[in-house]
Parts: sequence; C-alpha cells; structure tokens
Amino acid sequence: MEIKIVNNKIEIWETNRKKNELLYEDDKCLNNYKRKDLANFELLLREYNQTEEADKIKMFLSKIIRLNSIPNLIPTSNDVSSVRLSHLKDVIKEHTEKDALNLNPDFQRNHVWTTDQRIKYIEFILQGGKTSPIWFNHEGWMTTFEGEMVIVDGKQRLTSLLMFLDNKIPIFKELDKENIGYYAKHFDNLSTTVTLGVNNLPNKKLVLEWYYQLNSGYIQHTDEELNKVKQMIDKYGDV
Repeated sequence: MEIKIVNNKIEIWETNRKKNELLYEDDKCLNNYKRKDLANFELLLREYNQTEEADKIKMFLSKIIRLNSIPNLIPTSNDVSSVRLSHLKDVIKEHTEKDALNLNPDFQRNHVWTTDQRIKYIEFILQGGKTSPIWFNHEGWMTTFEGEMVIVDGKQRLTSLLMFLDNKIPIFKELDKENIGYYAKHFDNLSTTVTLGVNNLPNKKLVLEWYYQLNSGYIQHTDEELNKVKQMIDKYGDV
C-alpha cells in the first residue's frame, strides 16, 4: 500500500503488478470501512507522518462498542401463559388469594388512562390485537411460593380489562344503533386471550430496576414518574 495526496486529500492505494486499487479516501465516512482495515490504515498513516488523519481514525475506532460489552437487562422469565378474557377475573382472584397479589405497589402509577383510552385498548384486544405480556413478579415463584406477587408492567391494561369484565365500560358504540355500546354481559363468547407472565426476581431493588427498564422507553411514562422509581432504587444501594 502507498499513500498519495490528491487535491489536498489523502488516498491509500493498493499497488502491485496485478491491480491498482483505491482503498481509502479521507473525505469518505469512516463507517464505510471495515474495522480491521481502518486499523491498518492508521498504522500506515503514522508511518507517513499523517498523524492528524491517523488520530481521526483512532478516535473513531475507540468509539466502537461491541454488543457483548453492553450491560444486560434484568432477566425476564419465560413463564408466560395465555388467558381467556372469560377466565381473567378468576385467575386474578386466585393469585390474590393464594399469592397475595398486589395490584397497586408503591412504584406503580395511578390509574392514568382515560375512559377513551381504555375503550380503544379493549376494542383492539377483541379485534385480535396483541400486546406485550402483563408482567408480575413473585420472589418465590415455582419454588417456595412465599412472598408477595406484584404487578410490574401492564397495570393500565389489566385495570381496563377488569373494568370491562365488571360491566363498567361500554365498547363498540358505533355498532350499536342506540349508540350506547356493548358491555361484557352482552358478549356470548369472550374467548379472546391476553398474555400474562410471572418473573421471579429475588428482591425489590431488582423489581424496581426491571420496572424502570420496561417503561423508560415508553412515551406514556413522564420523567417525573420514572424519577420517582429511580429514587426508590437508589435507596436500596448495592444488594
């Protein structure tokens, strides 16, 4: 390889008897080159005292991050199951009685969805729409079953579904000639399913961190709501 200066721009060429190929141009984006090639170009540039261009490559390479160096998220259990809407109230009741299910832990938001948002979500589900699982955590899940179960993600969704099943929310008003809508009692078959998942994180700090990770990318959560959870996490220190 050799370096040429063309119109005040640095070029690196592969030169031999069989080919004469342009390998590098300093006005092109460094993302266009393989990492290994850039490392070789940097060494060659330093040999030719082109330190400014070599330093530019060095800085670029120092900013590249490998996926395996990114911290892992809090692990999520594979224990998920589909529950028919017609059985959802019974499932929640059973968890409340047997597992001390807490649907309003201190880190959760209040009931912030409007009635219109709840209606749209229920209609979406009944039309076959799918969302991520409604997540719970239980420290002793599938082992001792000791401790409290808490809802971690999906409080607004679960609350909306339970309100519908309690005949508190009418849906599909546009299908009703009287524009009143239909309550759960008007449906002859509520076989549509929602997905519930249970994690088994061993302490509250991990639960809080998991909650924060699940929700920090969601527009629905305000900075104030997320900062509240951050402060709760900090109180626990290192576990």
